[in-house]
Amino acid sequence: MEAADRVVQELEGLLPGRVTRDVKKYLSDWWPLLWIDEGAGGTAAAAVRPANSDELAALVRFADAEGVSLFVHAGGSSVTGASIPSGGVVVDMSGLDQILDLDEANRTVTVQAGVRLSALERKLNAKGFTLSQFPQSFELATIGGFVSTLGTGQYSTLYGGIEDAVLRLEVVLPSGEAVWTRKREAPRSSAGPDLAGLFLGAEGAFGIVEAAELKIRKQPTHVWKAAYRFGSFESAINASKSLLELDVRPAVCRAYNEVESLFQFEERACTLLLVYHFRSKPVLEAVRAEVSALLGQDGTALDPSMVDRWLEKRFNFKEQIDSVRKMGYTLETIEVACMWSRVFETYSDAAGTLSEVKGVAGVGAHVSHLYDQGACVYFTLLLEPRKETYWAAWEKMAKVARAHDATISHHHGVGILKKIYAKDEMPVSLLRSIKEAIDPKGTMSPDRLI
Repeated sequence: MEAADRVVQELEGLLPGRVTRDVKKYLSDWWPLLWIDEGAGGTAAAAVRPANSDELAALVRFADAEGVSLFVHAGGSSVTGASIPSGGVVVDMSGLDQILDLDEANRTVTVQAGVRLSALERKLNAKGFTLSQFPQSFELATIGGFVSTLGTGQYSTLYGGIEDAVLRLEVVLPSGEAVWTRKREAPRSSAGPDLAGLFLGAEGAFGIVEAAELKIRKQPTHVWKAAYRFGSFESAINASKSLLELDVRPAVCRAYNEVESLFQFEERACTLLLVYHFRSKPVLEAVRAEVSALLGQDGTALDPSMVDRWLEKRFNFKEQIDSVRKMGYTLETIEVACMWSRVFETYSDAAGTLSEVKGVAGVGAHVSHLYDQGACVYFTLLLEPRKETYWAAWEKMAKVARAHDATISHHHGVGILKKIYAKDEMPVSLLRSIKEAIDPKGTMSPDRLI
């Protein structure tokens, strides 16, 4: 009997009814390379879907004892191949999908890792609360995957990313021991380092995120939407930055270049979309007056229904991808983030460089996430479905990011795609030392992140 068969048989005995040898659905995710390179898919001997904490711990202990590699899968929404296994056994976290506690008085919610963001948001909204994390993969992404890839949502300019929502995490270590990164519930603690940060963005390399205690807030009672036209993308970017100097930040601020404005809104000029959230009508009116005066200096107000059009379509990535593939092309997205002093020059260099790649038919871009120090520029590439074109575009973009001291991954994580590029940004020797200390047998998501 081959070793893999023996392992699967033992797992079937250990966790009856939780193991499947039909792993086809686990061997791909939303990584665009998979649509043009059949050889990019994964392999696995089996998948195990634990139904509770005890079963998850038993699976991890078994893997540690037998030296079996584990790869975590939940929503399968990764665009970097983070969900794709490289042999071993898949851990399907979709069975751990319970909301464990909603503490309205203290404004926290504790959820298992397999809960989808959309399901959690609907539950919170029914009680008047929100987590305020809305990635484009909102309907697919799970809490565990969002935490493990350090995700962020479209409303991050006001509410921040998932790292700003996490109070503490429950993690199953490679030994099978389950621990909370803090033993006590508290709004903040300086009792040692915040160990939750060790697992945020680790993509399962140090342990499996099993549950999270998260901050929630009351839903806004008033929303103001606005749209503006600008004569250049640089003017739109500068206008976006100027909004951060005001007392109230926008929840959403998206500045589109000419190509993407035309594609998204049939608008032949750079556009800026805004969404503001309030719980006070007088504050809304004051901010509306101040923002209108500021943006009116260089911009022209447009019909705010443009914002509604974006809101209606913002999660429809499947339809957009299908329509492009019917045209004989494919889509790829690349998100870089850099300091304000380099945002426009990075955009200009990247747009020009990518446009010259053989097989790239169009380059759209928008600024999607704002910070006091800088912003994320999100590029959308229309390209011929050839892997040579795909990798040429990424190689060129990595050089642009390096030249402008920009990160090659603002919120899509590392996965398989960006591992070689992300090494330039991480202290690899330190991460390797942590990995060897926590996971000496290397069973957790091996050959990933580091």
